[in-house]
Amino acid sequence: MTAAPQGTDSNRTPGSPVRVDKGNIYGIIMMQMTMFCFVTNDTLSKLAGSDLPTGQVIFIRGLIAVAVLCLVLALTGDWRRYRTAKNPIVLLRAVAEAISSILFMVALQKLPLPNVSAILLTIPLATTAAAAIFLGEQVGIRRWTSVFVGMLGVLAIIRPGLEGFNVYSLFVLGAVVAASTRDLIARKIPTGSSLWVVTTTTMTFSCLAGGLLGVSESWTAIDTSQSIYLVGAAIFLTLGQFIVVIAMTHGEVSVVSSFRYISMPISLFYGFMLWGDIPDALTWLGIFLILSAGIYTMYRERQIQKVKKRDQEILASHEPV
Repeated sequence: MTAAPQGTDSNRTPGSPVRVDKGNIYGIIMMQMTMFCFVTNDTLSKLAGSDLPTGQVIFIRGLIAVAVLCLVLALTGDWRRYRTAKNPIVLLRAVAEAISSILFMVALQKLPLPNVSAILLTIPLATTAAAAIFLGEQVGIRRWTSVFVGMLGVLAIIRPGLEGFNVYSLFVLGAVVAASTRDLIARKIPTGSSLWVVTTTTMTFSCLAGGLLGVSESWTAIDTSQSIYLVGAAIFLTLGQFIVVIAMTHGEVSVVSSFRYISMPISLFYGFMLWGDIPDALTWLGIFLILSAGIYTMYRERQIQKVKKRDQEILASHEPV
């Protein structure tokens, strides 16, 4: 594998190529692939963890992922670029991911899953706001409206009850802040850094986070089916961590991040296929709102790209030969 085209040119390592931003459409496609990998990982982890402690699932899944990544590093020769892991930005991103994982899992033990999911799905909003404030991205009223419509769709699906929110909701909010920080930090990873090393560093920290959470648990023996699920979960989690860095380093963060909402339809599909869950009327309304917001954003970005391309052609036609 070649090095990831990520980070900003100001952070480019000496002798590395200039980062080529492939734009919002490419970033959106990568984010959708990321969400597919992450939801598949969550589904397999749920199947594996029905009778296993949470920390044990995170640690073993992370251990398998790190082992797979070490094999990839050996086969691609990227292990020679281990210095990428020493970069403060890469380490900070890994720490943010580990903190997000720990806070999420602690809250998940104390809150109903729908309530936790409702708070976590504010990540696109938090990332959009942070991108506007810290990265100077222009976020117009149409984009904000699209994001809020997607959020309304999510809330229509999960319908969190106010009685479920307590002090542990703050842990989920902390996970949202950490996850948003992780996504923004990805923009600062130096161009020319090894994406496989970045992913390995992230998964190593997550694995350690699972081990830390597991200190307070009583671990149990794992059977064959659970082992298969954990291996599958580790593979999809690794792919998701690999692709998400690509997604967050192409296009505008506020646009690309909003397509995390695609995780809800994917989750509903898995729920129906594996557990026979059939969406009710409000759930279908939520799916419609999410997809409408996503399709509109995609359409809007295509229109903007066409205008930019036309302006560039007009400008080029007026340049002296």
